[in-house]
Amino acid sequence: MRELRSSTYYLVYIIIFGLIPFVSTFAIVGDDPKAIVQVFSSVPVDIVIYNTLIFSFFTALFSSILGLLLAVMVDMLHKGKRLISLLIMLPYTIPFTSSALIWGISLYGKYGWFSYFLHLPYDILYFSSTSIWGVTLVSIWSSIPMAFLILLSAIRGIPKEMREVSAIDNMPLSKFYGEIALPFLGKAFWLSFLLEFVLAMGNFDLPYVLTSGGPGFSSTTLPLLVFDEMFDYGNFPGGAFASIILGAISTIPAIALLFLLVRKTNKVKLLPSLKLNIPDKVFKSLIYVISSFLIFFLVFPVYWMFLVSLRSASLDFRSPPVLLPVSLDDHYLISSFISAIPYLVTSIVVAILASTFTVFLSLPAGYETAQGTWRWILPLSIYIYSLPSTSYVIPLFLMFEHSGLLNNWLSLILSFPIFTATFGVWVFYNFFIDFPRGYNDAAEVFSIKRKMWRIVIPLSKSSTFSVFLLSFIFSWHMLFYPLIFSSSPYNFSFPPQGSETVTIFALLALGDESVNWGILASSALVAALPVMIVTVFAIDRILKGSAEGGIKFI
Repeated sequence: MRELRSSTYYLVYIIIFGLIPFVSTFAIVGDDPKAIVQVFSSVPVDIVIYNTLIFSFFTALFSSILGLLLAVMVDMLHKGKRLISLLIMLPYTIPFTSSALIWGISLYGKYGWFSYFLHLPYDILYFSSTSIWGVTLVSIWSSIPMAFLILLSAIRGIPKEMREVSAIDNMPLSKFYGEIALPFLGKAFWLSFLLEFVLAMGNFDLPYVLTSGGPGFSSTTLPLLVFDEMFDYGNFPGGAFASIILGAISTIPAIALLFLLVRKTNKVKLLPSLKLNIPDKVFKSLIYVISSFLIFFLVFPVYWMFLVSLRSASLDFRSPPVLLPVSLDDHYLISSFISAIPYLVTSIVVAILASTFTVFLSLPAGYETAQGTWRWILPLSIYIYSLPSTSYVIPLFLMFEHSGLLNNWLSLILSFPIFTATFGVWVFYNFFIDFPRGYNDAAEVFSIKRKMWRIVIPLSKSSTFSVFLLSFIFSWHMLFYPLIFSSSPYNFSFPPQGSETVTIFALLALGDESVNWGILASSALVAALPVMIVTVFAIDRILKGSAEGGIKFI
């Protein structure tokens, strides 16, 4: 019964911080129906919905296709798999705020490296006809690593017998990957697509930092509309209405994701086979060439962040841009690091405590679900995880405001696990579903008390550590909740006052009157570097193998 009581902590949490705020959003709209009219009269809602769907669909589609191609390339390698995989995962190590800042100066007309290579004489973010596509490009760049990780783990799951039979039959690589591997990866591909789709639906950071939804409403998405209605217009019911629209649209892919994960679809052909018969040398060359361009696309923005943050400002606005190190100047980096200390303290404390809270909530719930108790916890968790953060934010804001927790670490520590703990239940469920039942039988035979603490947790250290690290990474990346629940940096007092995180510090580098690339890049680097180190370590563990890393997606 102890495990059952432990699981109730998780249920109580998601009810208070997930289900009740989600339902309360509808009540907020009902309090002022005129707010709906106000939204439609001042905002082209149809364009905003169109932008949201375009942004989400193409992010999911291209990140999944390109992630699949890169996973195939890595699978073909005999040496250097982990090194290449870590390079591919680099964008995942960068918080969205830092990614947006770096891409902002990468697309900066004739001075940015991306615009220079593509011979674009203008910044695509500044024109209404191209801004949403520029934001989507950056979103694809940020999303490829997760799709790659899911599909690579699925490729590793291809039975050894299939590979041996194809080798005995001298089957060309193109035929093996097209007719055997591709249908086998169908579930993983659509899992990647749906997961990327629901995450992009709730992505507030990239559109907000890159364009603020402009020019006009050309790149405004529903999460931005929620924020604008709340803080620019003070229209909380209008913001709640936008939240409802976003939640309703997100429910469709969320249900599809639920169906895919819960139903046994391994025997269903979810991807067609490709009839290819290309000589191995040609096939390998083709895959390697395309992958080389993709890896350059993934790695160069990270290199650009380091380069610009460690050089003189006189080298920034040059055409063609200076792409190689000329001289080192750490002035901006040191200055940014000193200024960022209060924000770093908040991010470190909040990320550690929120991640610990996540493990405390999700491990018992994942274990109970896998053991057959309260199986409905898993679909409920996946659904809540799939809903954008804006679906809960207005009731949470009002709750924290009334309880005096705004601009306090506690508001962030309590709110972050609504995403990390629900994801953690999914991960722990996939781990515990293969947990030997002999341990349970032995515990009953020998009347072992506190089975969760004495048996389950010690035997799940790998998955526990992985969930903690992934939760830490997610918490560090967060911008939307800190932007809403915080108003000042930590002032080194106790009890703690001020809870702006390092992602907000990076955001402050955007000046109203001028653009200083050194400040932008160094602020982005300060926000990204600590979690880059943690993320590279975490991803390296996961890439060693799903059993050792404790992560299984399907």
